[in-house]
Amino acid sequence: MTDTNREHHYTENVQTHLKQVESLLHKHALLEEVVHRQELPREDRHALIDTLLHKQHLAELRRKLDGLHPADIAYILEALPIEQRLLVWDLVKSERDGEILIEVSDAVRESLIATMNREELRAAAEQLDTDELADLAPDLPQNVMRDVFKSLSIDEREQLRAAMSYSEDSVGALMDFSMIHVREDITLEVVSRYLRRFDELPDHTDQVFVVDRDDHFKGVLPINLIVVNEPEVNVGSLMLTDTIQLHPEEKA
Repeated sequence: MTDTNREHHYTENVQTHLKQVESLLHKHALLEEVVHRQELPREDRHALIDTLLHKQHLAELRRKLDGLHPADIAYILEALPIEQRLLVWDLVKSERDGEILIEVSDAVRESLIATMNREELRAAAEQLDTDELADLAPDLPQNVMRDVFKSLSIDEREQLRAAMSYSEDSVGALMDFSMIHVREDITLEVVSRYLRRFDELPDHTDQVFVVDRDDHFKGVLPINLIVVNEPEVNVGSLMLTDTIQLHPEEKA
């Protein structure tokens, strides 16, 4: 995600959230220091730390993180020193790992991925849409990407290959692959059959993209035109072309 887009996700209170997290981390460190100073056998000290800390500040910190947007958590992780960052990362629910990994900066992402095992990384990657996975893929170990690739459908594999073949600042790299696209040289009957293959259409689908044989964007076809026109009519004769035409390789 670009810095501009991420700014829109940050709440106005993100600095407040950061200070609250830092405060809880400070309390955690102080209590841990106090316990270590106690003249107790080592096993008893560890047991005391576990009892006190996990029931107090860490539990509160976990609840705090559960209520934050992924972009806000990313901001907090980037602002913390490495030791505190990894402590906070361990408290994040595993089902949120993927959406947070794509929000953080490259350097921070690298430090987080280094702490995760193969199964954790695969689970995080499998939470993502294909275009998001393409953003994360260069930072994942090859064996993890092989596992994830095998779990994808044929269509998803092709989408991932396409996304990863574009440079980072190209339109193709920014395309949302949940948007349905069809060829300009097919009939509405073919489009209708294709749409019926979906269990459900992506959210906000009121039109489909129209592309040529080389996957260059040509226009859009509103869903209502598919319904009200004869099935033998070609897509190219109905598509709307008064939109910005971009090729996947063009600069975004």
